[in-house]
Amino acid sequence: MKNKSISLLLVLVTLTTFATVNYVISERTIDETYTLKFSTRSTDGTFSGLAGTVNFSPDQLETAFIDISIDANSIKTGNKKKDEHANSPDWLDTKKYPKILFVSKSFKQTDDAVVVTGDLTLHGVTKTVDIPFTFSADSGTFAGSFIVNRSEYGITGAGMKANFVGEEIEVTFNIPTSLKSE
Repeated sequence: MKNKSISLLLVLVTLTTFATVNYVISERTIDETYTLKFSTRSTDGTFSGLAGTVNFSPDQLETAFIDISIDANSIKTGNKKKDEHANSPDWLDTKKYPKILFVSKSFKQTDDAVVVTGDLTLHGVTKTVDIPFTFSADSGTFAGSFIVNRSEYGITGAGMKANFVGEEIEVTFNIPTSLKSE
């Protein structure tokens, strides 16, 4: 009788374990042509080369995960000289820091958005940031914006041009995704 009780307990523990880890998550693919927009006091532009893993389902925030990178050298401002200067050691130093990275830690639903908390690595500096966004299940689009203070990431610029750019960089995104096909 004692062996049957232990066996039943082991079966229940095993079934409970499988039930808690067996979930369905929506792995999403980022549209390859997507560009991320940014805006400063004097310059607007885009980054392309967004790639990574997006596992997201709005009803399963506890299992959601985002791990993306952006090609820092892909910056486009509409001015070739500005692009070259942005890639230089004065600003992004893309030879030394070729990628901008974001890895999520947690997700939280608020009244009007989802807030993802994660680590943003820019210019070799990693800081935890909160990024609010909305998600459209119909189009698979993540949309939102957040502010990055460039000097907190060691991006100080050089000379008077740094004053024209300003400290705050607004990042706006409207990222189209689709469910990854099996």
